[in-house]
Formats: sequence, C-alpha cells, structure tokens
Amino acid sequence: MKDSIKQRLNEDMTQSEVKAEVKKYMDTSEFKSKIEKIVKDRIKNEKGLEDKVIEISKNVLSQLFKQLWIKRASYINGLSNKAS
Repeated sequence: MKDSIKQRLNEDMTQSEVKAEVKKYMDTSEFKSKIEKIVKDRIKNEKGLEDKVIEISKNVLSQLFKQLWIKRASYINGLSNKAS
C-alpha cells in the first residue's frame, strides 16, 4: 500500500486524486486501530484528561436526570409493568 502511494506521488497527481487516496487510507481498519490505540493510551496516561471526561459525564447525566424529572408528566403515564 505504501509503495503504491510513493509511486503515485512521484507522478503528477491532481488534488482530487490525493484526496481520494487519503480518504481510502483513512477508511482502512489499520488506520482506525492506530487512532484507537493512540486515544486509549492518551486517556490512560493523562490524569487531567480522564478527570475532564469524568466531569463532563457527570454533568451530562445530571442534566439528563433533571430534564427527565421536569418532563416526567409526559412519559410517566405511558409506563407500565408489563412483560414485553
């Protein structure tokens, strides 16, 4: 794959061809797995980032429950204890 890219770069390529090659590479599972690994390592090793993710998650959940509590009248009547 890399050899074909290097070979094509030595030729005259249009901007659309370069975009197509980049998009094709970004859609591969190899690229996705590399990005996943980088993100996982960053989350594990950076305490500040982990704390920020936890803070955001707490805020989102508390806002969700507040909204559910406020709008409970609209869905509470539809709830029942029946088997699906």
